[in-house]
Amino acid sequence: MRLSVDNINKKSPYWVIQLDDMTFRFVTKNGVIYRVGFYKDPYFLGEKAYHFFISNENRVLTPKDIEVYKVITSVIEEFFEQDSSVMLYICDPHDHREAIRDNLYKRWFNSYPHHEELTLQAEELNFDGYVVYTGMILRNDNPEYTELLETYKAFVKRANSIYNIQPK
Repeated sequence: MRLSVDNINKKSPYWVIQLDDMTFRFVTKNGVIYRVGFYKDPYFLGEKAYHFFISNENRVLTPKDIEVYKVITSVIEEFFEQDSSVMLYICDPHDHREAIRDNLYKRWFNSYPHHEELTLQAEELNFDGYVVYTGMILRNDNPEYTELLETYKAFVKRANSIYNIQPK
């Protein structure tokens, strides 16, 4: 799959540069450089799922900027317009702000104008007190909608036995 930077830039308030088929970069008015995109999930659902990522390349706390939401929405919208694949996310715990990131995903999803066309299944995986925030977003018209939701929920239930995650 190749996402169209032209389609993204039609909706994006910041100029977006395409780095590869599914990875993009943009710079905010505050000089913060973001890299966003998708990579194929090799384990969970194979060809049917992509992980979404957002990376603050400056690694600095950033001022609130509603325009970032608009860029992210443009990229995700392009993804779902191109394909009915599943979008997965895991909130990065490197700075102990994973719960904030999870809330941000949920707020973005709920404020997205077309969210009724999608389903967000967010879960917390608990590994002996170490919480991993994760989620799956899929189109409601996905022909495998029910099976994908069931697969994700079953994965969440057995995640403890699959992964040996230790707190940092």
